[in-house]
Amino acid sequence: MKLFIRIALFAAFLSLSFSDIDNPLSAGNQETRTDTLLYFKGRVLDSINRQPLAFTHIINIGRGTATICDTLGYFYIHVRLLDTIYFTAIGYTPLEIVFNDSLRLLERMPDFLMRDVRYSIPGVMINPLGSYESFKQKLIELELEPSKYEINPTVLVDIEKGTDTLDMVQTPGISPVTALYNWLSKEGKSRRKLKQIMEQEQFEKDIAFKYSPLIVSGITGYAGFELYQFMDFCSFNKKFLSEADRYEIRDAVLEKQKIFEYLKEK
Repeated sequence: MKLFIRIALFAAFLSLSFSDIDNPLSAGNQETRTDTLLYFKGRVLDSINRQPLAFTHIINIGRGTATICDTLGYFYIHVRLLDTIYFTAIGYTPLEIVFNDSLRLLERMPDFLMRDVRYSIPGVMINPLGSYESFKQKLIELELEPSKYEINPTVLVDIEKGTDTLDMVQTPGISPVTALYNWLSKEGKSRRKLKQIMEQEQFEKDIAFKYSPLIVSGITGYAGFELYQFMDFCSFNKKFLSEADRYEIRDAVLEKQKIFEYLKEK
């Protein structure tokens, strides 16, 4: 009987020791877990009809990085534990979340629901005499909830100097990224990084006829997040994508797919 009790106590001691080593939530692993760069993916939907919200902007406020949903509402972005993630889409109330252990340990891809913005204004009587002026005045007097984020002063200075804001509207991605990046970043470094973002966007437009998510999907059959994971895995350098023709890129994609499929089976 005494021998049995000793064996049981020894087994319990070993169990506690190994659980402290393997448990990612233990105090000893807390700092490492917080600093680890993770691959966070999800989908953004309308809260009422559950339709995907294409081109929603997702910003990692702490790291100053951003991405955009695809046409099916899927996105991925690199984060660290406790990073604040901000979702914004035209016509919808902004959504802010904190990437915590609950999201990190989910076994399925999470959906994020965004509510559309609705403003109510007092009704007006429409008549031929002054109805438009009456409506305009009521619209001017309408009090909207103030935003908790302010425009960076450098943006206002550019506008006062006569900067052509039409470029922001005509070029997809530059309008939100430019405005949000000016807000998120500190002045000296933000302008340099903004230039890099704009150069990357222009490069992707220049090669879109031979290398894009749509073309890669047609070659590999991948879609959604698997497609973006695969493109991230390919990591072709700019020199190759600029100089290679469609057939060379197609062959390179197929070679990368063999490696990608082999690693998935491991």
